[in-house]
Amino acid sequence: MNDTERFDILVVGGGMVGSALALGLSRQGWQVGLVEGSTREALLQPVEPAGSVDDFEARVSAVSVASQRLLEQLGAWPGLVAGRHCPYQSMAVWDGDGTGGIRFEAAELQAPALGTIIENRRIVQALFTALAGSRVELLDGVRVTGWWRSGDRRGVELADGRRPGARLVVAADGAHSRLRQWVGLPTREWDYDQQAIVCTVRTAQSHGYTAWQRFSRTGPLAFLPLLNEQGDEHFCSIVWSQDTGEARRLMALDDTGFRAELEHAIEQTLGPVEQVSRRVAFPLRQRHAKEYVAEGFALVGDAAHTIHPLAGQGANLGYGDVRVLLDELAWARQAGMNPADDLLLARYQRRRKGENLAMMAAMEGFKQLFARDEPALRWLRNAGMRWLDGLGPVKNRMAAQAMGLDR
Repeated sequence: MNDTERFDILVVGGGMVGSALALGLSRQGWQVGLVEGSTREALLQPVEPAGSVDDFEARVSAVSVASQRLLEQLGAWPGLVAGRHCPYQSMAVWDGDGTGGIRFEAAELQAPALGTIIENRRIVQALFTALAGSRVELLDGVRVTGWWRSGDRRGVELADGRRPGARLVVAADGAHSRLRQWVGLPTREWDYDQQAIVCTVRTAQSHGYTAWQRFSRTGPLAFLPLLNEQGDEHFCSIVWSQDTGEARRLMALDDTGFRAELEHAIEQTLGPVEQVSRRVAFPLRQRHAKEYVAEGFALVGDAAHTIHPLAGQGANLGYGDVRVLLDELAWARQAGMNPADDLLLARYQRRRKGENLAMMAAMEGFKQLFARDEPALRWLRNAGMRWLDGLGPVKNRMAAQAMGLDR
């Protein structure tokens, strides 16, 4: 391919968000190219059955009902539920330094589940399986080395010399998006001075199809329920966000010491932690692009925003971007408009920026609220959680909004 061969839309980054966007755009009738550094064969490599904690991927997503609907529309959901996944019916959240807590139940919302925990690689695999039957042209196994612009076209330079171009380029290349930097879209960002420790554990007691989250002054701990192919209910994915010094101490422990710390931190809610997989820790940083769009260019997913993982909303915010951009581009397709139309891209930014900023502010507020240890504030947040837990309609309305049941 040379720079005279053109797409309507070029998506750069074939992760969970980029591959979903490319698939949706192709179904609308656009000529779509998808650039991905990994090979199709690597991404479609079968996932082996899980018999132990080491067989699960450490990184998982809590897929909301709204995100599930998107994946259903794209034809990827049947492939996901055909393999291992875990819908959860309950969510229990409590203050480890007090007596306050709140519990959400799918039954109270007349929903089959609050969401579904799925390994990230399985989401990508299901999307790439669906892509195989689409008209998306996949440019895989190649690194992006640059960015170019010529008239009303723009595109990327690839390590193999190809220079694919399009009327609209969408960056879905992650939190450290090089495309965002090359195009010149600045970000507001700050370091949380925390690290997230992720791994898989096996507990003595069943997780009960419940997502468990305990807040402490140094950061939240989440136990997210997993199922293997045999339906074993004793596996959980953990995300333990801790201040950097404490995270380093925990990472330096041997498995026996780490299991003991986990049991204490989760207050032995699921009994002894019997097994733990290899641990991975990564620094936490909030990042938000000041603008999501430029001329003939748009950001989606982590390229536009990254958020603290305490509520598991990162992937769902990315799928929210995909939903809205697909909505705007479907309208443009029907109207015979250029997909890079400035007004269209401005509407996409306006519809997404407010919602993303609101979620990011809420997560920052939660983090700051639980990080403070003044007795009066501790009493207030615990009393508030107990009060909200008793207000069924209000609590359930909040849950429905987070799940996307009102969309």
